[in-house]
Amino acid sequence: MIKLIFTGKKGPDKTFEEFKKYYLETHAPLTVKTCTNMRKYTVNFAVQRPGKETPFDFIAEVWYDDIAAVQAFYKSDDYKNIIQPDEVRLGATAQAVYYEEFVQKA
Repeated sequence: MIKLIFTGKKGPDKTFEEFKKYYLETHAPLTVKTCTNMRKYTVNFAVQRPGKETPFDFIAEVWYDDIAAVQAFYKSDDYKNIIQPDEVRLGATAQAVYYEEFVQKA
């Protein structure tokens, strides 16, 4: 199992609440509908505290069977024509890293 973890910051064009709402109500459902080969998808948002900026506004985790499944999705027309344009509308800057997950306690 491969986990793709995205860490990122919202763009300046949305408040944190607007960004979170768009992510949860538009981007995430669109991703779930479009990326049929992912096994699990979670999105985590930083708790906003007055005067305390966080290094990331969100962390998204996406599980796939293997690297080939990830690569197939990112090469697909669905990614290029549906998800990638929505990532632009989401307005976040993000970095992604591939991980192997080893659960120690569930």
